[in-house]
Amino acid sequence: MRISGLIVALLVLTGCQSLSRNNDSSGGAETAAPVAKIERDLCLFEEPPQGFEHNCDAAYWLNAWIAAANQPWIERKQTIKDLEDSAFDTLHAYLLTLPSDSPYQDRLRAQLALNEIAGAFTPLAQEVVKVIAGEQNNQLMQLESALVVLEQENTSRGERIKSLEKEAVNLRKKLEELLQIEATLMDKNRSTQQ
Repeated sequence: MRISGLIVALLVLTGCQSLSRNNDSSGGAETAAPVAKIERDLCLFEEPPQGFEHNCDAAYWLNAWIAAANQPWIERKQTIKDLEDSAFDTLHAYLLTLPSDSPYQDRLRAQLALNEIAGAFTPLAQEVVKVIAGEQNNQLMQLESALVVLEQENTSRGERIKSLEKEAVNLRKKLEELLQIEATLMDKNRSTQQ
């Protein structure tokens, strides 16, 4: 019962957060933050880490994302295993986990790794990553997480129902035995009265 209450509270809070974001975004022009605007090249870093290729080549990263979306997860997973622990490979791994068929744990691992390097991105690059991929990826992970919790709750309830059904069968058998004993006693009582 506590778990189902927790799930309901989680879903309500998620809904409230979503509504408050919608209200904040429709709040009016006076309070709105300035909108990031890409005017020329989009560079991820002011000074890219050593070995980071394609820093100001948004087309490269978009093509990598498109290629990832057109590969099955098993191929992308193997590519991720072959990547190293560099900023370039971290961003590449993140793009490989964005398609919806990526498992939750791999998506979360890539998101956390990206969060570690994203603080060094330019403010515009941070905004672009957040708007284009980050928010949707986080929302998908939240939904998957909620589904896992609901699945566990349903499994638990299913097991409880099976347990109650077995208990009901056992109680029915005991009741039948008691009724049989009562019938036997009544038969003996009638035969002694005659």
